[in-house]
Amino acid sequence: MDAKAVNQCCDITLGTRQEEVISENDICKEAHRQLFRFDEKIYTVTNGGVRDEIEDRIKAGALRLHLTGTWPWMLKIALQKDDKPERGDVFYLLRLLGLKDEELQPFASADINDIFYPLYYGKRFDILRRLCHRAKKEVEERVNNPSITVHCHLVAPEIVQIVASSL
Repeated sequence: MDAKAVNQCCDITLGTRQEEVISENDICKEAHRQLFRFDEKIYTVTNGGVRDEIEDRIKAGALRLHLTGTWPWMLKIALQKDDKPERGDVFYLLRLLGLKDEELQPFASADINDIFYPLYYGKRFDILRRLCHRAKKEVEERVNNPSITVHCHLVAPEIVQIVASSL
């Protein structure tokens, strides 16, 4: 392999972007930008289905994807759902992530979106990080390409900050 070919194999200016960020919305995008300071060009705001966006980014040559979203969005990814997941699915996932039945009891009749705040303010970052790791695992398994790396970042929208990550 000649020197020119060696230099081009790792050149990220050849028309594709190897690292991209898919955000649920502008708030999540901003939370990621505040922490990572990536160039504006690599961000995509979904405002819809994340599965199609992931496939599009991979077809375009992305090798590393950052998925940045809120609690409900990350639950959808971890559970591979397009719509709001059922309470039973969420409770099953939370048990797998390490919550005990007695810890879930107060949420028996709550909306699944209301579970995030007690975990966050209760400093259960272990559970929030495990959710990010579960979402990462599900996407990487679905993509089924060992050269693709996925990182998931959970955002608290009120403070515009990433509060847990799979990194």
